[in-house]
Amino acid sequence: MFMHARNIITDIRPWIVIGLIVGLIIGDTGEAPTVAMVTLVIMMCVSLHGLDFNRSDLKKNRKEVILGILICYGVAGGVTLLVGSFYSHDLWLGWVMIAAVPCAISVTSGTLILKGNTKLAMITVTAIYLIALAMTPIMTKVFIGEAISPFEVLKYVALFIVIPFIVSVPLRKVAINANVKAVSINIMFFVLVCITFGANREFIFSEPKTVLWVVAGCLVRIIAVASVMEIVLRWMRTKRDSRIPLVLMSIWKNSALAMSMTMILISTTESVLPSALSLPLEMIWFMVLIWYYQKRCPPEEEKASGYDA
Repeated sequence: MFMHARNIITDIRPWIVIGLIVGLIIGDTGEAPTVAMVTLVIMMCVSLHGLDFNRSDLKKNRKEVILGILICYGVAGGVTLLVGSFYSHDLWLGWVMIAAVPCAISVTSGTLILKGNTKLAMITVTAIYLIALAMTPIMTKVFIGEAISPFEVLKYVALFIVIPFIVSVPLRKVAINANVKAVSINIMFFVLVCITFGANREFIFSEPKTVLWVVAGCLVRIIAVASVMEIVLRWMRTKRDSRIPLVLMSIWKNSALAMSMTMILISTTESVLPSALSLPLEMIWFMVLIWYYQKRCPPEEEKASGYDA
């Protein structure tokens, strides 16, 4: 009985489903942006617990880090712009904002859950956020005409990377059980899904045709890109633990940042929709990836086939 209960609460999938349902029931609480930022910072602190970094880590993972940057802005950004080109002007602006922002900070936590290379995920995410100081303002200026201030992006670098790094130093001396860490991250994913769906409940129910049209674009961007990236990375003989963060970076954008920036620069309801719907749909697809990497592509299977040789 105890083992069964533990397996349920450490499995992220029911947390995401329940978060979706609860969010649609309670609706917008009015504090979604603040709660999302606090939740992401705490999630990052927990995800970094137990990880040690040094200069050799960057040298060892240099090729994968460069590949991750190209995937985030080249593959994910390019496909997002291509998908967005099929939409009206206001919706196109929303798609541009998704393409311009860096990957989600949750890539690190997601990699941890999928038992991938968390250290590679953290190093690459850090590099992507530093590059975003230039890329995000440039892309918004080119495609929208309004440039995001690099200082605005720098604020998120400090919140999501610098602060968790500082907090993780004293946390290294604290022993945290693996199950406690898993449940903590699950709770934070639940909060993110809940507030995202809740904040957009009214629009979801009032404009179903527009919502479905945007959902279709999100699904193409997420499912097609993730599937192709998995195939390509396998062809490149990239190890399973390294493929996981790279696949997540190809589909998991910082939708919360995109949504905030869209509201600041554009301020139309439709333009916010692509980023508002992307986060929950990425979470739902994350459940599919959990099944895939646990059942269809477990670590033992790759060792047997020679991928981890």
